[in-house]
Amino acid sequence: MSTLVEKGGLPSATRASMRLHAGLLLVPAILFYAVLFVWPLIISTWGSFTPTGKLSFQTYTQFFSDGFYRSVLWRSLRISAITTLMTLIIGYPIAVYLSQGWRKGRSLVVFLVIAPMFVSAVVRSYGWIIILGPNGLLSSFTKAIGLPIGHLLYSEAGVIIALTHVFLPFMVIALVGSLQQIDPSLSRAAQILGANGFSVFVRVILPLTLPGISAGSVIVFCLAASGFVTPALVGGAAVPVMPYLVYKEGLLVLNWPFASAVALILLAATALATAIYTFAIRDAASKRSVVR
Repeated sequence: MSTLVEKGGLPSATRASMRLHAGLLLVPAILFYAVLFVWPLIISTWGSFTPTGKLSFQTYTQFFSDGFYRSVLWRSLRISAITTLMTLIIGYPIAVYLSQGWRKGRSLVVFLVIAPMFVSAVVRSYGWIIILGPNGLLSSFTKAIGLPIGHLLYSEAGVIIALTHVFLPFMVIALVGSLQQIDPSLSRAAQILGANGFSVFVRVILPLTLPGISAGSVIVFCLAASGFVTPALVGGAAVPVMPYLVYKEGLLVLNWPFASAVALILLAATALATAIYTFAIRDAASKRSVVR
């Protein structure tokens, strides 16, 4: 049926009716996003530009003219980028293992990877508080082996560790889907032609998984940038991030126009960073295909 529609084999009235029915299927989703995303975004945008009832850039000027707020934005983006990199480094070998159907113990590995998704963010965060605290498991272990590095609670490193644990399943799932689409005969053919294991990975496997890397990185980066519970509990006031700033300005200070401006700045910065990253990945993939 789809082939007939593409080739124009159906009458125009029938094609129009099918398009109408397909469009009606999108109505619930459009209404859902319009009511719960677009409309609140419009209200927040309008409120950020009218702190005194008149159009003004006062809230944005206040944000970018203050070094503290700029540092919070930079910290949020830095933590998100490092978390994304850590999930990629840790998740890629796991995804390769899971994509190979002949491996034993795949069910156990899958369970261990997605186990963090079975509990709430609050429970996970308190678990990391116990591990990273002054008398936690990590501090006790480092003291026992003669490396008293201190505790990582209420530090940027602690927040990155906790976020990496929380968002690792999203990266692994994206990478597994991309790896499973690769024809195994490509690796065997490269080895027959004399390529070693490293060359096969760099020149065959890695380029073909760029879509999965891009998708997983965007998902993890956006989730890490907008995460509130884990940075608030593990980092606290010592590691303020943009979502925590929105919470403080909106619910504690009751400065809703400035809170709206902070939220929109975070949205714009995240969108810009992910767009640049996505275009860079696509450009790298296209250049590699041209070279081939």
